[in-house]
Amino acid sequence: MAVVEEVGNKIGLKYIDCDVHPMINNLQQLYPYIPENWKRRFEFQNIDITSLKLPSRYVHPAGGTSRPDAKPEKGIPGSDPAFAKKQYLDPFKPHKVILNPLQPSAMVSWTNVEAIVTLTSAFNDYYLEEWTEFDQRFTLAMTVAPHDPLQAAAEIRRIGDHPGVSAVFLPLLNTLMGNPYYYPIYEAAIEKDLPIITHVTGQEGSFVGVPALSGGIPRSYTERYVNLIQIAQSNLSSIVFEGLFEKFPSLRVAFVEYGFSWVLPLMWRMDKTWKELRIDTPWVKEFPSEIIKKNIRFTTQPLDEPENLSHLKHMIEMMDGKEFLMFSSDYPHWDNDMPTRVLNNLDKETKQKIFYDNAADFYRLS
Repeated sequence: MAVVEEVGNKIGLKYIDCDVHPMINNLQQLYPYIPENWKRRFEFQNIDITSLKLPSRYVHPAGGTSRPDAKPEKGIPGSDPAFAKKQYLDPFKPHKVILNPLQPSAMVSWTNVEAIVTLTSAFNDYYLEEWTEFDQRFTLAMTVAPHDPLQAAAEIRRIGDHPGVSAVFLPLLNTLMGNPYYYPIYEAAIEKDLPIITHVTGQEGSFVGVPALSGGIPRSYTERYVNLIQIAQSNLSSIVFEGLFEKFPSLRVAFVEYGFSWVLPLMWRMDKTWKELRIDTPWVKEFPSEIIKKNIRFTTQPLDEPENLSHLKHMIEMMDGKEFLMFSSDYPHWDNDMPTRVLNNLDKETKQKIFYDNAADFYRLS
């Protein structure tokens, strides 16, 4: 089997990767970006990176969510920008990669709001200095703490103009995205011309206050993994039927790492229901499918590949996916989709839009 560096991007594919995960090895890496009083408190509490780990309720069957070959000589996978450059950027040559940090998003299950806000800001400053300044192909989806929308908005205004910031990563509470609770965050993102992205945090269905999975508690990692699309489905319906884009027409939203094969039947159901019951939501003035295509984007990973790949191509055509899908790899995770190995049977125009044009427009990347 050829190693990744030998495979590379020999076809010269121009693309933007909308989902790469940087990590830290220990909390001490954040200390230069934390006020002294908070640093002393965290030291006194003996809080370390293990406090940010995914819940042990759903341990990955292989013991971890990252590719074993993505582990640098020192540290955990995703913790070394130089290693990521050598293993991924140099051989595959993405135009840009969006960094979506999962460790700060995992704090969505914490309850000490001031501690969360302090650490989230430190994560943002760390990744801007250690990753985006290391290689300008790295660009950051800055994380905000959803527990306090006003402080989240202040964080967007603090660093939203930084050239290394391309989006706002909003980890979700058990409050749907169409709820006015999030309005201060949306207003600040619009002010800075930044899109809102939301992504799986690893906490879903595990703690009170985070998004719950419907029907009950999954009993295995696999069962929970499959059911995570419920979170995106519920929030997509909320955004549309709350009329979020009537209130914020310039807001841009993306669902990252939820796949997209579920979007087509949901659009069908939303269109049919809206047409029959539109008096229930008179503020929704267009077909939901049209609202979605204009304002919302979905990343491709994890790609649901049918046995006959032509069916996937037909599904993308049926949903007009070339207008709102964006490529994502999920490097360095176990289920990543490498850019030269997926969606190879698309026509040239569709491939250009999904791999580059849609993300370049959404993230304002040139």
